[in-house]
Amino acid sequence: MSVWKAHAPGVRFAASLMAVVAICPVVAGCSVADDKKAGGGEGPPVPEVTAFRQIDSAADLELPVAPYLFSDPELSRLMGARELLIRECMQELGFDYQTPDGSRAVGPRTLTERRYGLADVTQAKRDGYHLFGPEVRPEPKLPPEQYRAVTGEGSGKDIPKGGCAGQAERALGGEKPFGPSDLAQTINGKSYELSMRDNRVRKVFTSWSACMRKQGYTYKDPMAAMSAPEFSAEEIGPGETETAQHDVKCKEKVNLIGVWHAVESAYQKELVQEHASELRLVLEAKREQLKESRKMMSGA
Repeated sequence: MSVWKAHAPGVRFAASLMAVVAICPVVAGCSVADDKKAGGGEGPPVPEVTAFRQIDSAADLELPVAPYLFSDPELSRLMGARELLIRECMQELGFDYQTPDGSRAVGPRTLTERRYGLADVTQAKRDGYHLFGPEVRPEPKLPPEQYRAVTGEGSGKDIPKGGCAGQAERALGGEKPFGPSDLAQTINGKSYELSMRDNRVRKVFTSWSACMRKQGYTYKDPMAAMSAPEFSAEEIGPGETETAQHDVKCKEKVNLIGVWHAVESAYQKELVQEHASELRLVLEAKREQLKESRKMMSGA
């Protein structure tokens, strides 16, 4: 059994690229009267949130930056096409190149499934804070000459610029950055950081913590519970499933996910609007890469 545990935003990587999903708009506007800055101190203006919906499940929530990133199926298609092109290039160079094993460690199904901590009481009862998946076989190490040909590190006869990987990425995306953009990923991380410092989120953390104290637990926020050392072993720890169940129930009681997601979405919406012109180019690049990937995977 392999195990995945979240200690930060529910952000995952596959083949070094971020996979995300989303679904659920929140209205954002100007600053609220009481909290002019995130956390009440220096920082960007705090966006207004007009309403907090009761949300008890996080997996299918939407965030404004999601369209500019790649969903799991999109990422799988992109990386599959890249690997086909790498293999063709390596064969042309005369190498007996074997495609790395496609299996990978298990993680959250979506960007938001565990972004705000554990949110599924059934999972909590069964697995505590753990996510179990199939055993992952390590990828085979390439011989040095093949590694140089794939990556372009060093020099060699007929090896293209950036190696076979660089050539594959240019074929799919031209000279534009390959895969999820740095800007979109930065926005995705920044909004999370801002939301963690926001007084509205901190207030609901306090309410959640008070609820947990009544059950005998002393965690300042859901991330502290989720990343607790006693629950970080390969196997489920003593008392873990009980703690996790209380965690989820307290989240539901204080509407922690509803508040946190609404606040983060408001920050993220403003960041997306601020970088609208740049993100239009990001979306264009994403569409071009997916179009070329479809052609490659279909044999067109």
